[in-house]
Amino acid sequence: MAFLRSGNSTIFRVKDRVAKCNHLSVLVLAAVIQATLLPSAAFSGQVEFSSSMNPVGSGARATGMGGAFIAIADDATAASWNPAGLIHLERPEVSFVYSYFNRSHSYNSSTHPELTGKAHEIDLNDINYASIAYPFTLLERNMIVTVNYQRLYDMNKSVSTSFTETIPGGDFVNKKIGFRQQGYLGAISPAIAIQVTPELYFGATVNIFDDIFGTSHWGFHESGSGTGQLFGFPYRQSFQWTEKNTFSGLNANLGLLYTLNGKYSFGFVAKTPFTASVKKETLFTLEDELTIPLPGVPPVASQTNISTCETFSYDMPLSYGFGFAYRHSDSLSFALDIYRTQWSDFAITDSNGKKINPISGASLELGRPKDTTQVRMGAEYLYIGNRLVVPVRAGIFYDPEPGREKIDDFFGFSVGSGIAYDKLAFDFSYQYRWGNRVSSDISEPGINIDVTQHTVMTSLIYHF
Repeated sequence: MAFLRSGNSTIFRVKDRVAKCNHLSVLVLAAVIQATLLPSAAFSGQVEFSSSMNPVGSGARATGMGGAFIAIADDATAASWNPAGLIHLERPEVSFVYSYFNRSHSYNSSTHPELTGKAHEIDLNDINYASIAYPFTLLERNMIVTVNYQRLYDMNKSVSTSFTETIPGGDFVNKKIGFRQQGYLGAISPAIAIQVTPELYFGATVNIFDDIFGTSHWGFHESGSGTGQLFGFPYRQSFQWTEKNTFSGLNANLGLLYTLNGKYSFGFVAKTPFTASVKKETLFTLEDELTIPLPGVPPVASQTNISTCETFSYDMPLSYGFGFAYRHSDSLSFALDIYRTQWSDFAITDSNGKKINPISGASLELGRPKDTTQVRMGAEYLYIGNRLVVPVRAGIFYDPEPGREKIDDFFGFSVGSGIAYDKLAFDFSYQYRWGNRVSSDISEPGINIDVTQHTVMTSLIYHF
């Protein structure tokens, strides 16, 4: 989180106005105040997600099965899981996915006990996925093309808290902070799938990240005030910090799907690494005042304004997964996915060429993020009537994230159902994900958080 981050700064313009005074010692104190308490506002290397950091797909059917969908992938959301599975779609269709997301976290700290005991929540709901699919035959091969939109990462967070910042020498500042981050990363994604042989399918999705459509940006606003003691004298401060980021880049999902005897399916997907461009605009204002109880010495007051505009390069990592599915009968199926993300390749390069660890905000030379491996298992049972199908789904998963010093363990389970009648299919799912003692969004030793996440998805598909 911004108010205790330890990232480096590149400052384009600084305007300091220190109150005029006849005492040189007072001017020296003003300079020391700036050096001691001015936050690194222009750039912090941390990237903060509220949803899972891992590049998972979308859709109520898939999430209802715990996200074990690489070897099944038989609806339009296959473009996000394994585009080879799009070949299962036999008729033109449109699909729409809407999601509700709730995230709550609470702090654990031996160094800042005043942070503990309060839950910080954020709620959001929006379109999560939409697609148009059109199957056809060419050169005696079944093919399909789709155009998709996917909301990949949510960046929304909200925190309101108080804490005490201690300063060497016995000084301190009691701070009240309000922090709200909003935005997400989404992509416009055309896709194609080809039936190479009756048993083997190939598919590719191109993900276009660009804020032209208002789908790839995030920013935050933080405000705070503080009172305390500095150099043994009464001290107060207030600040405003606003940041906006716009993200653009291009990558692909490449998938294979092989079916055997109509019962077994094997899937593979790779999501290619890419370099994204991020424009970061920052505006920071700090006002502070130090009162010196000496005759004829006015308070040392200053105002600092920092405005920056820089472009950074984000090296996004390769990820890949394997899936296995077993169709026990027309009604019952089981699935298992194992997915790997090479977070050690995740890095930010600033305008001076310095590489930064996006998880910790520190120089990449001090350590890279840790790679993670997800495991997802799910099952689906279908009640099949004359014209009506009612599914029942469930799944469990291990969904770790790279932490500041170690891998943060996240676990979860999901359930789902729906109804399919004639040309219309409706699905819904509920997913619960949690992590205990995981890396905090505050860059200070001894602070971690407990996180809980609730996600509800609804999908509507219409076949022409």
